[in-house]
Amino acid sequence: VIWMSEKACTSCHFITKDNVCPKCKSTSLSEDYSGLVILFDPEDSAIAKAMNVKEKGQYALKVR
Repeated sequence: VIWMSEKACTSCHFITKDNVCPKCKSTSLSEDYSGLVILFDPEDSAIAKAMNVKEKGQYALKVR
């Protein structure tokens, strides 16, 4: 079994298992992140507005 760890994009904080962020196409990803926010309805979410997120998905709060 190959373990695929999740990584967070350093640009948009989207969490992915890929080597390229599917949201912003950045290749700058980090396994060192903390906090997890799952957004289902970003249009009506105060947290999404504060994070400047417009698409639903899993996001890291802090990426190092």
